[in-house]
Amino acid sequence: MKVLLAASEVAPIIKLGGLGDVVGSLPKALQKLDVNTDVIVPFFPIAKINEHIHKCFTMLVPFSGETYEVEVYNTKLPQSDVDVFLLKNDKFFSKGGLHAFANNISETQMFSFFSRSVVEFVKTEFNTYDIVHCNDWHTGLVTHLLTDELGTERPATLFTIHNLMYQGVGDAGVAVDVGIVPGMHKIVDWDIEDGDINLMQQGITSSDFINAVSPSYAKEILTIEFAGEFSDLLIAREGRLSGILNGIDSNAFPRYYDVSNWDSGKASAKKKLQEKLCLNIGKDKPLFSFISRLDPNQKGLDILHAVIPEIYSKGGQFVLLGTGDKVWEQKFSDLVNETNNKDLHIKIAFDNDLANEIYAASDFLLVPSRYEPCGLIQMIGMRYGALPIVHNVGGLKDSVSDGVNGYVFDAYSAESLLQAVSRGLNLYGKQEHSIMVQNAMKADFSWNTSAKEYKKLYERILETV
Repeated sequence: MKVLLAASEVAPIIKLGGLGDVVGSLPKALQKLDVNTDVIVPFFPIAKINEHIHKCFTMLVPFSGETYEVEVYNTKLPQSDVDVFLLKNDKFFSKGGLHAFANNISETQMFSFFSRSVVEFVKTEFNTYDIVHCNDWHTGLVTHLLTDELGTERPATLFTIHNLMYQGVGDAGVAVDVGIVPGMHKIVDWDIEDGDINLMQQGITSSDFINAVSPSYAKEILTIEFAGEFSDLLIAREGRLSGILNGIDSNAFPRYYDVSNWDSGKASAKKKLQEKLCLNIGKDKPLFSFISRLDPNQKGLDILHAVIPEIYSKGGQFVLLGTGDKVWEQKFSDLVNETNNKDLHIKIAFDNDLANEIYAASDFLLVPSRYEPCGLIQMIGMRYGALPIVHNVGGLKDSVSDGVNGYVFDAYSAESLLQAVSRGLNLYGKQEHSIMVQNAMKADFSWNTSAKEYKKLYERILETV
């Protein structure tokens, strides 16, 4: 079985968010299961490349009435034999990769060109792939184009929804730009009647199978509450919709203590972080943290903001690391400016190294998301013995068991979040807390299990299509 995994990013070469982590980890786990997996992404200027990269060939890609040269480069995912193909074109990809979700027309044009380029790559590679695995709206037009170019000989397609709320809405002219002829695809014609095109919608409605990044999220997006008008589209495709929980690559998150010595190891990591961030020093102070993109629509920033003062007033410490919405960046920064409290630190930045230091030092990790398709942060936190406090949605529901390896609250409110925080504070330092930390650290969130589920899904697709 040969699979081409198409996406906008692949860690550690190009990483903007959780999608990059998934695309950088899943193929390596699939290779161990004898699934020959290649990855294809745009060659953005931010790409971290090494000397083991070479140019393979140049493709000619038709787009918007012109023909563009796209240089195809090849490298390997670190510590693996997974081939990564990077597509280089200065016109379309020279400014890409700066933001995870620009969600504007120029971005949709960029990724429409990327979809067109992926199809040309499949054709250039003599159509040797059994499945093209598309990821999020950035690859939403791939199936249409494969059908147009290769007909019934095209590879089967799987479209993975990583976050339904980011949809890639652009000018309707994009459809013509990529070479889709009006009248050839009813779902495209229906979509562009209002003057724009929704690339997420195109991926959902055209791909052979669809999956979401956790079983619970796959169920949630069948409801108006979580999917809005998309719920009807997804209900219509429910028979070919599934959910597979993401995993993490433990090699990307080294820890310097384990279940046997976590108490002393975490105490040491906490002291180092307290010194680094100029916090009050003391093992007896439970450390709560929040590490995330500052997205006010998803990440629960409003209820988090309300609870932070309660944490340090009850004897805890709080650290935030993240960047995103400018209004919320200022609101969180103002908390420090207003209080000058040595049990509070706000760092407005994207810093992987500091994030790992915070994980290692934290006793609790807050994930109060309004919705969460999967979430990797709670898995990472548990690896370091930081007990996650999570809202009972999506992948958080599928990975955290209340009172076993973390704390779960049901109602989306500051009151419910504070109750969960208080439960953690009350048990901190007691035997019950120690048992929960050990449970969390023993949990297996590697890609081994998830990759097996993807292999089964691939096999089902090939049997069905």
